[in-house]
Amino acid sequence: MFYIIINPNAGKKEAIKHWPIIYKELKKTGIDFKYEFTEEPGHCINIVKNRIKEGFNKFICVGGDGTLNEIVNGVFKQKYADPSNIFIGLIPIGTGNDWRRYFNIPLNYTEAIEIIKKQKVFKQDVGQISHFSNGDKTNSYFINIAGLGFDSTVAKTTNKIRSRGNRTKFAYMLGLGKSLFKYKNWDLKIEINNEKIEKKVLSVSIGNGKYSGSGMIQTPNAIIDDGMLDVTIFEKMPKTKIMFNVNKLYNGKILKVKGIKNYRTDNIKIESKHKIFAETDGEIIDDGPYEISVLKKALNVYV
Repeated sequence: MFYIIINPNAGKKEAIKHWPIIYKELKKTGIDFKYEFTEEPGHCINIVKNRIKEGFNKFICVGGDGTLNEIVNGVFKQKYADPSNIFIGLIPIGTGNDWRRYFNIPLNYTEAIEIIKKQKVFKQDVGQISHFSNGDKTNSYFINIAGLGFDSTVAKTTNKIRSRGNRTKFAYMLGLGKSLFKYKNWDLKIEINNEKIEKKVLSVSIGNGKYSGSGMIQTPNAIIDDGMLDVTIFEKMPKTKIMFNVNKLYNGKILKVKGIKNYRTDNIKIESKHKIFAETDGEIIDDGPYEISVLKKALNVYV
């Protein structure tokens, strides 16, 4: 039996509006399921923990990248079952849906449900980020991409815009524009592949997958099951340079811009003498320093 978790606020509250349609399509396929709506940010993590404790091991996300991220964190933060025995499918609703782009999971509900029904399993890597929360060291997880600096600032600004009711696909571009004017480059210490980097940095993108920010390609060399992270470091640069090169973020040519360096690694450490925050699949986590690593082929997904 599947357990379906629906984020009613996904997209412009499309999930709650379209759930009756999705429900009927699921019933047509003969899929046996129970379901539950999330009530607030973070709720999905506890839902997953509790349902795994009850014996469920097949989950379907009806939502976007944020809901999917919470399901993944629920899977890896629970203590009741081996994550290698848990399976996740996606019926994409939302404004970004960047993880699904890697596998070309269709936005059409019927086609997405058909993929889940076939239960074709792909084992992908999961990013693990060690950090502090309320003074205690803990781990968070990401299925697609993590970032710091301008990347996490845009995510934080965008989340605020969405929390005020603007959950359209333009919320990210509005967050990008607002962040561009107020952002200042971060002083970071980065340790990667035995190289130590200490300088002002515009942004750092750590990709398990390729896509972020509603289709941007900041980590074009990422392969989601190769046991490595694709890391793009944007060195300090004028804001006008960012604006002139936005198109390269979408056409996969961003690495051709001077001042942008790319690495492949299975471990990266980042710290700063200033307070910093990171984003994982668009969700904000506070309190560095951070150590980011890979759990190789640790997650079963239906694709």
